[in-house]
Amino acid sequence: MPNDVQLSIDGIDVQAFIDAISDEVVILDEEGIIIAANAAWDRFCQENGGDTANCYRGVNYLDSCECAVGISSAEASIIPDGFAKTLQTGETFHCEYPCDSPTVKRWFELTANRLVRSDRPYLIVQHRNITTRYVEREAVEHAHITASAMAALVATTSDAILSYDLDGRIITWNRAAERLYGYAEAEVLGKSLELLYPPDWPKRVGYYRDEILAGRLESFEATRVSKDGTYREVWISCAPIRDVSGEVVAVSNIHRDVTEVRRAERARDLIAHEVIHRAKNMLTIVTAMLRQTARVERTQEDFIRSFEARVTSLSESTDLLVKSAWKSIDLVDLIARHLDPFVGQDDPRLIVSGPSVSLQPQCVQAVGMAIHELATNSAKYGVLSQNDGQISIAWSIEPGETPMLQLSWRETSAAGDWAPQRKGFGNTVLTQMAPALLDTRSSYDISPGRVDWAITVSNAHFEPKT
Repeated sequence: MPNDVQLSIDGIDVQAFIDAISDEVVILDEEGIIIAANAAWDRFCQENGGDTANCYRGVNYLDSCECAVGISSAEASIIPDGFAKTLQTGETFHCEYPCDSPTVKRWFELTANRLVRSDRPYLIVQHRNITTRYVEREAVEHAHITASAMAALVATTSDAILSYDLDGRIITWNRAAERLYGYAEAEVLGKSLELLYPPDWPKRVGYYRDEILAGRLESFEATRVSKDGTYREVWISCAPIRDVSGEVVAVSNIHRDVTEVRRAERARDLIAHEVIHRAKNMLTIVTAMLRQTARVERTQEDFIRSFEARVTSLSESTDLLVKSAWKSIDLVDLIARHLDPFVGQDDPRLIVSGPSVSLQPQCVQAVGMAIHELATNSAKYGVLSQNDGQISIAWSIEPGETPMLQLSWRETSAAGDWAPQRKGFGNTVLTQMAPALLDTRSSYDISPGRVDWAITVSNAHFEPKT
């Protein structure tokens, strides 16, 4: 320190004072020359490969800042102007800067204050290691960003995301969960997750909690019930939630609605089974047509012509099921095409009545398969295998806010000694497959000499024709 700068201020030893400070401290004159430094500064210089001889005493601090390169160069470039302003106004200057060692990332806070003695201004520059604080602040900021991103993801995803505590009480519930199950967040928070379980669901929430915590369960499929009573098939992904100490405090769930996917898969499987079933029925039908045609026709030429026509009609009826996926079909035409292989339209045993209605492709599939099955059963066991009896196919439209199509097949025989099989795939087509394709219900009652089948179709699957 030059002779005109006193190391003692008001009786206090400046060197001893700054040596007592744990932060690295230097004192600069008005030109920026380092005229004093404390013991912490000296140790830092020696430990980090600095000027071990003089620890930069007598060096211009500002020149070092202006020549700085590397990760701290941006901060270093603002220091000269900051120091100049502090010397002029007395306002404290401070900035944060990185100062990495070869092995450790570090951050420091620089603070400069003016000291005027004997009408000369000096700067006391203090360097504080804030690495721990900086790392913690970065961690907090990162956690905040992560939490915000996660919150945005949870809020905007199309999958229902919820969590529940170890007692099974719901603690979080996103908007997709509201849409899927119909419950607002306020309605479910604090309630048991079993609020969503069907009444006869065999497993309680405690079973799932224990399996998840044991690491044996990460995903599963289950049936859950929405507020309006609708049953949903959901794929559930699950994981434990831990606190900062690592203790499990809750369980997270992601519920993906797979109801329509599973319904489509079942319909696909049923249709595949129907194809096999039809192939078997086809041989029975062809055999029946062969015998019936042989009994009626007198000559070989008449037999060939009549039999070929019936086989062609049967082929067209089968094609109709495939082609219906691309266009709507008039109900009268659909019935006619499916009955052509079995009976003529002017046959007195057959009565067809109802308003003009156009069916959508899904309805064409469902109703077509049902008519085909009923006709096949009749050709095997019922009216179409006999010379008496009657088949009445009738439909009507029930008016209202949502018009409904009521379609029925009623078959009766005076003989009263026959009945189709009560079990088998044909029964599945009429009682499960056709209703499943239309998301509705049907009735099927059989007794000796009588068959009654009926189905209700919503207005989403048909359109009245004027």
